[in-house]
Amino acid sequence: MSSALLGGGFALFFVLFVVGFIVLAVVLVRVGIRQARERREALAGFAAAREWTYREADPSLVDRFHGSPFGTGSGRRASNCLYGRHAGRAMLAFDYHYTTSSGTGEDRSTTTHSYAVVALNLGVRVPALAVSPEGTIGRFFGRLTNRDIQLGSPAFDHAFTVTSDDPRFAIDVLHPQMVQLLLQWPALSWRFEGDSMVVVNRGTHAPIQVDATLAVMDAVLAHVPEVVWQRLRGPV
Repeated sequence: MSSALLGGGFALFFVLFVVGFIVLAVVLVRVGIRQARERREALAGFAAAREWTYREADPSLVDRFHGSPFGTGSGRRASNCLYGRHAGRAMLAFDYHYTTSSGTGEDRSTTTHSYAVVALNLGVRVPALAVSPEGTIGRFFGRLTNRDIQLGSPAFDHAFTVTSDDPRFAIDVLHPQMVQLLLQWPALSWRFEGDSMVVVNRGTHAPIQVDATLAVMDAVLAHVPEVVWQRLRGPV
């Protein structure tokens, strides 16, 4: 077989490979676009069924909360935003994205990080309090307070990191019954910030996940002693 024939065969193979790669890339892009559209439609329908509001994006939410994962990376954006009321409280849910880069030149790569955020308004401003699984990256407020409050429960203290700018408030909220409740969800990260309770999970949210997160938040808030709320609201 001549070298010319071999060269022609290789050239044909290379062309077919490039064409196949381009076709595959186009198919993947179209599939991604279709899935994103279907997801937006599902969330919009989910919101409408609950008399909530849906928006594809809301730049104002990018800086709505602080601590990890907010304020990190570049290209920060909030999408698939839900607004409404749940169990008598104003609620908010959205996907939060940011990008990070590594390497230089031709080896430079960009990674998009996505998180599902759900927040409930508490009706009163509260001291900062964060509970996150022990050992996870980005312990909420850890860098700000540099405090890990121990509650005297070996199982809980081993499973979770607790930080707060008001240790008394943290201890009052995380009483023994609350501790036992939270041990049922060892992967749960949540915090009180300003006038809100916030739960952040990796990935993006789906209707069933929003409902499940709200149910967990309801359970946590139901276990906060009434005396704590009365003290926060002050004299009537």
